[in-house]
Amino acid sequence: MSTPAAARGRLVGRVLDATSGEGLTNAQIQVVGTTTGVLSGIDGRFTVTVPAGTVSILVRRIGYASKTVTGLVVPAGGAVEASVALSAATVQLQTQTVTASAERGTVSSALAQQKNATNVVNAITSEQITRSPDADAAAAVQRVSGVTVQDGKFVQVRGLGERYTTASLNGARLPSPEPERKVVPLDLFPSGLLQSVTTLKTFTPDQPGDFSGGQVDIRTREFPARRQVTYSWSFGGNDGVTGATLPVAPRAGGERLAVTAADREIPRVLDRTNFLTGSVPQSRFNEITRAQRNVWTPTIGRGLPSSSLAASVGGGTIFGRQIGYLLSGSYGFSAEARLNEANAVGNQGAANTVVPLTAVRGQTGRESVQWGGLANFSTMLGRNTRVQLNNTFTRSADNEARTDRGFDENLSDTIARTTLRFVERQLLSTNLQGEHQFGANNRTEWSGTFAATSRREPDRSDVVYVRGADGTFQLLNSLDGARRLFFGLQEQN
Repeated sequence: MSTPAAARGRLVGRVLDATSGEGLTNAQIQVVGTTTGVLSGIDGRFTVTVPAGTVSILVRRIGYASKTVTGLVVPAGGAVEASVALSAATVQLQTQTVTASAERGTVSSALAQQKNATNVVNAITSEQITRSPDADAAAAVQRVSGVTVQDGKFVQVRGLGERYTTASLNGARLPSPEPERKVVPLDLFPSGLLQSVTTLKTFTPDQPGDFSGGQVDIRTREFPARRQVTYSWSFGGNDGVTGATLPVAPRAGGERLAVTAADREIPRVLDRTNFLTGSVPQSRFNEITRAQRNVWTPTIGRGLPSSSLAASVGGGTIFGRQIGYLLSGSYGFSAEARLNEANAVGNQGAANTVVPLTAVRGQTGRESVQWGGLANFSTMLGRNTRVQLNNTFTRSADNEARTDRGFDENLSDTIARTTLRFVERQLLSTNLQGEHQFGANNRTEWSGTFAATSRREPDRSDVVYVRGADGTFQLLNSLDGARRLFFGLQEQN
């Protein structure tokens, strides 16, 4: 008598080589006590339908010791992950019985990858990331030895500058949203979207031709075997920032969504003016001046606490078909304060000493917003072909205000400076890839990727005041006295 469909479930997993961590194809997976069984396919993956309840499976492959995994509780209409690692048998096949719910191999698979790699590799997995307070990929990769992160964004491997480091997403090269930097700022990727972050420190022939210092490969999360809904919310503060008095950049609207307001854009009258003709009347200059956003100085406020929100839903079936999916999104806000900052331009003094020529001291306040999401899909075409579609979108913005005061050597007087800047970045990546197993010794992989990145810094203002003869501060009478700058960058790969 057959088991009703409602009283059956699925076992989903992989058969792995215990030494290398590679997937094993053509391994036999049999449900103990039944005639039900399947062969593992591409990358050692398998799916088998079993009666609901507690079951055991026997996994065998020529050249490996067979293994029995017991205590797998399969819910009716649901699925359970049950990945199994087989050890090579040198003399004879022996049966091992292991009682476990599953062998997931998350951290262990990363360690196996490092141990068996032909080059120097370090990996941080999602299991390690979830146990840490890291908010993004930049914070996570700092846990790798020999890696430092500059400005909370840019990776340096073994002390080399960031221009020697490249970044890839799901194996595909990423364009950088920074106009003067080659490396991609890793704070673009929220930690809730990450499966692993792998750092390669030595060159091999399969790396890009411009590899010179290191490469960071970011892998987004894969779908779970059964439907799962997860969400998280975090809230925190730093006594050096939260509640501290610091300069705050005025808002124009949309900063909390990393979407700049229309009045931050370059004024249309300025965009249409051709200054190369040399015949721009004074009335046009006056019109251009009045059209600009009349915001030049920060306000004084208090630092806000940081918070983040993330949610995801994933599963292994869509409309009854075995199509894995994962939809995930996250949003985060953070505040940063740099108090008592000191900057100086030095010159060589007597007895090989350094004498400051220009020295200023001040403080910076910054509010950062980051949000993004991913939509990943995967399915098996037959037993030996797997196709994946990975889509990632992320957006971030920094709203910063800086004030400082000090002595300027060129002016031979005291100056007071103010800088307001708003930087907005965006990254979109779509990746289609496939894996094919042709026999036991031939595996082919291919991928195609489109990536687009943009960086906008509209409406940056720099103001310099100099102390006058009467002791009061007056606007510096030069081109550096009051500047408004507009930057924009777009790149596609």
